[in-house]
Amino acid sequence: MTTAWLASAAANQAVKEWKPDVLFTHYQSPLVFYRGKVPCVYRTDSTFYGVQKEYPLYSKWVLEAQIWQEKRAIRHSAAIITHSEWSRRVLIDYYKVPDDQIVVYPEPSALPIAIVPKEVHIQEWKMLQAPLRLLLVGRDYRRKGVDIAIEVVHRLNAAGIQAKLIVCGTQGQEDEFVRFVGPFKKTIPEQLEQYVDLYRKAHLLIHPALFEAAGIVPGEAAAFGTPTITNDAGGLGTTVKDGVSGIVLPKKSSPEVYVDAITALAKDPERYYALCQMARERYEHELNWTVVDKRFGEIMRQVVERQRSEKG
Repeated sequence: MTTAWLASAAANQAVKEWKPDVLFTHYQSPLVFYRGKVPCVYRTDSTFYGVQKEYPLYSKWVLEAQIWQEKRAIRHSAAIITHSEWSRRVLIDYYKVPDDQIVVYPEPSALPIAIVPKEVHIQEWKMLQAPLRLLLVGRDYRRKGVDIAIEVVHRLNAAGIQAKLIVCGTQGQEDEFVRFVGPFKKTIPEQLEQYVDLYRKAHLLIHPALFEAAGIVPGEAAAFGTPTITNDAGGLGTTVKDGVSGIVLPKKSSPEVYVDAITALAKDPERYYALCQMARERYEHELNWTVVDKRFGEIMRQVVERQRSEKG
């Protein structure tokens, strides 16, 4: 509460002194006690209520306090940017936000544009030959579904589909089918190159997360023409477009379901290569910050123009 009070006071003072056209924030705190007349745009990948329903993290008191602050911040926002249809539904159904006040676009890749290849060489990088190379990127072992991915690669090999899994970002027990690497510091050029090389070489990004508000790594994978196989948990059904940039399985799918889907894809090279190409095209059209920057500008202009027209 102290943070919200201080952040809001700072925002109120800045607006008063600087007189900007619009106030933008990725955090709720500056808007909780906001009193300015300048319109606000609030960006959030998820709400506290949405997170708690999908993946409980908070005690009752903490949750109530955060939702109270969040509702005030939303009430002071002229537009809300979020990154999934799931989050949009929560904003509408629980927070009673008008649909025309919400803007949805998928979470873009966080990779520097300079490290992304200008074109992908699908037949060279993604040739379907044994072993099938699976990649999982994530730090939270349980929430990211590392245990599920490990069981999937073991079941694939037991079924006669040669496969290897690389887990990047955390540590665990290695075996003949599983290797752990990283995490890598993206600010160090050599480590960044090692990191993106994982995407370049992988056949599939496997992302069996128990919960993900939006997810950045599917966009990073798409930059290298690597489709993602995931499930419809949280916002993943927006980050990964089923049949376009990957495969979105039903929420909480079992390892067997992943195995069946991967096996079917591995036996259909034409479909797999088409997914690779479409994943890269989706990166170019939706999942990069050059495109998102333009959308940001459009949203800001619309908010300002709407307020000016309402004032007459």
